[in-house]
Amino acid sequence: MTKEVEDFVGLCVPLTGFPAFDLYATGMAERYLETARHQIGPDRFDEFRAAWTAAASARGGPQDLSPVHLEVARALTYMWLTGAWPRLAPAAHAALRREMANEEFVVAPEAYVEGLVWRTFHGHPSGAKPPGFGTWAVRPPAQPDTAALREDLGIGEFPCRTGLAAEVAPDAVPDHLLPGYRASRSIPPSAVPTAAGRTDTPEEPA
Repeated sequence: MTKEVEDFVGLCVPLTGFPAFDLYATGMAERYLETARHQIGPDRFDEFRAAWTAAASARGGPQDLSPVHLEVARALTYMWLTGAWPRLAPAAHAALRREMANEEFVVAPEAYVEGLVWRTFHGHPSGAKPPGFGTWAVRPPAQPDTAALREDLGIGEFPCRTGLAAEVAPDAVPDHLLPGYRASRSIPPSAVPTAAGRTDTPEEPA
């Protein structure tokens, strides 16, 4: 394991919310680093690394990054969670002057299986990493609270201020600023708007 890979994993711990042990356990750290450097460019990746290291060292967060660096952070997080490099925002793609198609792709066949998203709900990908006979009868472990997560990640107490006028504790972040699709949290299905500009509905076939 090279120092560069170790630094990359340390860089991604606060992005993914998983401890370094879990990132190493995927076996994809070196491959993800190679992918990121290739997709962004060595010089621009080093610029992002310096910016994110400075923000994290100052106990800041994504709000301290430029729009382009914020998009790179999103792409890295997406890659760790799903095993795929995502399509970047057009503005970031242009600003990075990438000489490749702006398309999503799976990094490697094993990357999908090792995606961290499966661990967020104690699941496993279809056809891979089965939990074992009879495990469906075992209650899954309880979700850790915020304090346990902070201790596991080794980041201690820190304030949150993304989208807020003042710093607040993590447990006091309003629901509408939490990650995830908002419609699944606070908007009933009947209130979700239809596609923009669509006022009619297709007729049922006879």
